[in-house]
Amino acid sequence: MKEIQIPSGMRDILPGNSINKRHLQQKVEQIFHLYGYLPIETPLLEFYETYRSSFSRLEEDTLYKFVDENGQILVLRTDMTLPIARVCATRYSQEKPPFRFSYCSNVYKVRQSFAGKRNEVTDCGIELIGLDESSDLEVLNCALEVMAELSEDHYVLEIGNIRLFRRACDIAGIPEESAAVLSDLIDRKAMTEVKQMVDALNLREQEKEFFRRLPLFNGPDSLAEAAEYCFAEELLVEIEHLQCLQEQLCVLGNRDHITFDLGKVPHLEYYTGIIFEGYAQGISSAVLSGGRYDHLLAKLGRDLPAIGFGVKLDVPVPMVKDTLPEIQKVYYRRGEELQGILKARELRKRGPVTLIPEDTEADV
Repeated sequence: MKEIQIPSGMRDILPGNSINKRHLQQKVEQIFHLYGYLPIETPLLEFYETYRSSFSRLEEDTLYKFVDENGQILVLRTDMTLPIARVCATRYSQEKPPFRFSYCSNVYKVRQSFAGKRNEVTDCGIELIGLDESSDLEVLNCALEVMAELSEDHYVLEIGNIRLFRRACDIAGIPEESAAVLSDLIDRKAMTEVKQMVDALNLREQEKEFFRRLPLFNGPDSLAEAAEYCFAEELLVEIEHLQCLQEQLCVLGNRDHITFDLGKVPHLEYYTGIIFEGYAQGISSAVLSGGRYDHLLAKLGRDLPAIGFGVKLDVPVPMVKDTLPEIQKVYYRRGEELQGILKARELRKRGPVTLIPEDTEADV
């Protein structure tokens, strides 16, 4: 008999992991609640046109596409940021910001099967819409509290600022297409390719040295090191903003849990300011990621600044201690189901109970 399978990139989550995952979700959502974020739910399906008009470099092959009864193309949501931005631009078009939303939903993205990543993941996060970068500190501190809840004391939040790279490219006169290629090389820490590309550009030596070293500006002294290589006053302003954030986060008790990586410059067309990722001990991939995206809502008809982050809820589940509840068993004779139910009802006041016929042969 042919084995019954599920689609590539999908998986069944069995009771043990499902309970652990819900336990984590409750912890994260409680933090969002205490920060004043209100839960929101959006449809699983969005119009393809919404994504196409919002992203200049839409990765078409990552979308699950469908056609509805009217011939319009639909897609499974790939994240929760765009659907929430759409809600703000439409349902809240006459409301005064800021808006604070939280969510916990499954999102879908087609990935290469050999990459080992899931096509269906659960994102649990927040979006703060309508406040400028003065709100960065609040969101970063919330992210750090989430990381502390997920992994106790063994975590770090890596912070970057894509605007530093963007302004450096503008000042140096690097064309947009070249900047996009260079950002990808820097983000991947491809040092040889970065040097080759920078050397081929028509730049001053001071500018070349800044871009060559940008992937290396990470760690406890990265901000001071980067300041030494800044070739314009506008770049120093960006460094000073990060230094201010660093000082404030330290005052809030996060000194040992933050680091800065100025070579973190992904998705050049999407992020506009700080970007960050959270890592926990024993987990190779990021547990949490987010950043500032001040231009997205303007593409949907309402120009508002925004920042947010999402927790990849499936990632830390294997690290969670087993939280399976103890379930009492009530055995009953055939024909005495009523008595069994009455007894179980009384016992359920103290915890979960399952009913089992006494003549059941299966191992229970």
